[in-house]
Amino acid sequence: MRTVLPTPCGQDGFRRRPPQGPQALPGTGSVMRPRTRTIIIAALAGSLAAVAAPVGSAAQSDVPATLDGHWTCGGPGVPATQRTYFTVPASREGTRLRPREVFAAADRVERDGRPSTSFEHITEQPDHTLTVQSVEGNGTAATAGTDTGPLRFAGRTADDAASFTLTYTIEGGTLHRSATRGGAVIDDERCTREQAAPVPTTCDHPNVPAGVVHAIEPDYPPAAAPALPSGIVYVRVVLDDRSRVLWADVSRSDNAVFDETATLAARDSTYRTAVRNCRSVAAIYIFGVSFAP
Repeated sequence: MRTVLPTPCGQDGFRRRPPQGPQALPGTGSVMRPRTRTIIIAALAGSLAAVAAPVGSAAQSDVPATLDGHWTCGGPGVPATQRTYFTVPASREGTRLRPREVFAAADRVERDGRPSTSFEHITEQPDHTLTVQSVEGNGTAATAGTDTGPLRFAGRTADDAASFTLTYTIEGGTLHRSATRGGAVIDDERCTREQAAPVPTTCDHPNVPAGVVHAIEPDYPPAAAPALPSGIVYVRVVLDDRSRVLWADVSRSDNAVFDETATLAARDSTYRTAVRNCRSVAAIYIFGVSFAP
């Protein structure tokens, strides 16, 4: 069961995706069905190794640089959790400078037996401070941490009801992740990195671009129905090396009314990540949707 990207959520930091489907028109019992067509026009942006040439950034021996990979986590009162992190290095696309970003997802089975997923996004700013969007909250860190010092974010909880901290520490190969809400600890995990699978020396298809396996076609948003405008939205989809979606956000749009439905469709589609020299690698995919009356 997949959840939406960080928005206000429960105190445990995990929550489930709200129901999706046709929406009843206000004040009526009827359901608005799309009267328009949508066309998927997805296009490959490239694997992380080839998106763009990295540019100068903070020292790459800091905490974000050591998070990459898959981790098995647990702690007192915390259900077993699988966490995945992948870093997109700072890069230049023409005249545009993209910052270093870390994308993450976490899966666990709650005590009531229901699966849940959360997402996280860390961005390095031009002054080398870092910001985080997580299900526990949003905050800022003055430094990226080191091998001996933590990466500590401070800010407000996702519902803006309390103060929030999120701390990452690497201790001898063990990842320690902890979060607080108003001074109370709401997450305290220690994680062990999963061993990477061996890479075959030969394979039938050593280099394969990322692609869509199954594209979700979005509904025409009810908010756009009165005017019936057209528009194209391009959504950046970040895939890990196991083809799961870690993040989806709008890369370019000519009509904001379509942004949310296009992002949800991109996020809920399934993909095959890129293969480079017989090894699956994290990739960025541009998922485009054309909306027309």
